[in-house]
Parts: sequence; structure tokens; C-alpha cells
Amino acid sequence: MSILSNTAFFFREALTNSRRAVMMTAITISTIAVSLLLMGGFLLGSLHLEAFLKRLQNEAMVTAFMAPTVGEIEVSQLKERISQMGEVGEVKIITPNEAISELFLDKEDQKLFGMSGSDNPLPYSVRIKVKSEKMVEELVQKLKGFSGVESVFYGEEAFKRFKGVSDLFWAGTLIVIVFLGLASFFIVYNTISLTLFLRREEIIIMRLVGATNWFIRWPFLIEGMIQGLIGALVAVFLLIVSYKFIVARIGLLVPFFYIDIDFSQIFKLSVKLLMVGIVLGISGSLFSLRDLTSFSKNEIK
Repeated sequence: MSILSNTAFFFREALTNSRRAVMMTAITISTIAVSLLLMGGFLLGSLHLEAFLKRLQNEAMVTAFMAPTVGEIEVSQLKERISQMGEVGEVKIITPNEAISELFLDKEDQKLFGMSGSDNPLPYSVRIKVKSEKMVEELVQKLKGFSGVESVFYGEEAFKRFKGVSDLFWAGTLIVIVFLGLASFFIVYNTISLTLFLRREEIIIMRLVGATNWFIRWPFLIEGMIQGLIGALVAVFLLIVSYKFIVARIGLLVPFFYIDIDFSQIFKLSVKLLMVGIVLGISGSLFSLRDLTSFSKNEIK
């Protein structure tokens, strides 16, 4: 038999196997689809969280609070010095009145707490936008050495907490992926094992007439590959359809967390899910086909 005719035979046998165990085939495809959909959802969530942290870093703002005795002239001089630093993108002076307006939007609240006009206890501050998040630590150390600077704040604790959440989410995603992958693997394994059991007499006859183990294995490998591919296609379709809706809902619930991931990242993720689906199908089939010598001619009725 030629390679082309062999291939056609293998695919016909794979489709025949699927029709004979249609319920198990449907369960296998559904399990792979659900597993890959959850994997894709967790990976997309991780990508969003990572992009959010990256944006926090890129928009890092360092605030230098002046000592209460520092006046407008000294702050202006300090601004000029900071502007000349290589790490700095933008510099803005925040006056005590601007600071109190940000703290209390209602002027009545300002009066209530005795923080209006000459009673304003807030000092001058300087807000600095850094060119790169890698330069934040170096800039902070330089600012602390300037005369008149009482303290420097750049949201270090908040960023560390977000980073901790991101790392924890990635670890959880990895555990879920491994668990779902194993579940899909064993479902494929059980499906192919059932098909082998149903066709054991045919397999024994094929071995008796000289068919090699790989000639017998190929239809089952193709069956597993098809199941994995169909399950992955279903998962990718559902993931793409639901992606925009879910992101829009998250944007409504947590406006500051909304980050759009471009199509190239979704495409790469989809390709990875398709590959994982195929690998799961083939590996589950291979594992169930590891020993065909267990089929004995004594089983033929």
C-alpha cells in the first residue's frame, strides 16, 4: 500500500472508531474543550495582570515631600535640579493649596478640619514621572540626599503587593493547567482503551496476518489527535467570543484595571491551545497503545 492509501485507511479507521464509541468521543472532546477553555481563561487573566503591573511601572510617579520650612523659591530651585537628571521625564510642583484641594474636594470639609487658607499644614511637594521603572530606586536615593526633602514616596508597598498577587496567580494558573491537562490526558486514555477493547478481535486478526504494531496504532493516534484538535478548536472559539464581553465587564467593575491585550497575543495563545490539544490527544492515545502484545488470539470467539 502507498503512503497516500495508508493515510486514507488510517483516517477512515479513526472515524469509524469515533462513530463506534460516539458517547465517549463526545465526552472526550467536551472535557478537552472545557479544560483548554479554563487554561486559556487563566492564561489571559495572567496576561492582563502582568500588563497591569507593567503599566504601573511605566507610569511610576515619585513624590518628594518638602520640609515645612521650605518655601516657594527653594522648591523652584529644587525642581530645576531634578529636571536636569537623566532619570526624570516630567516634574511638577504641588503647592499646599493644590494638595489640600486634592485631599478635600469640598471646601467646606477643608474649613471643618481647619485646613484652609493660612491654617494649611501641608508642605510643598514635587511629583516626578520617571522615564523607566528601572530608574526609580536610583532616583529615590538621589532625592533623599537633597536638602529640604523630608520624605520620598513612590508606592513601593502597593507595587510589591500587586506583584505578590501576580506571582500567586501565576502559580495557581500553573497548578490548574497541570491538573486540567492530566484530566484530559486520562479521558483520552480511557476513550482509546475502550475503543481497543471493542475492536480487540480485529486487532488480533490484523496481528495474525502480519500487521505491524505501528500499522495498528496509527488509526488510534489519529483518533486521539482529531479529538484533541476538535476540543481545542471549540475552546479557542469560545475563548475569543467571550473575551471581549468578559473584559468589558471587568472594565465596568474595576475601571482602573482595564487593559486591552492586542490580537497578536490572543492569536499566539490560540495557537498554543491548539498545540496543547493535539499533544494531549496523541499522548493519551500513545499511552493506551503502549503494549499491543497483551492481545491474545485465544480471545477470538
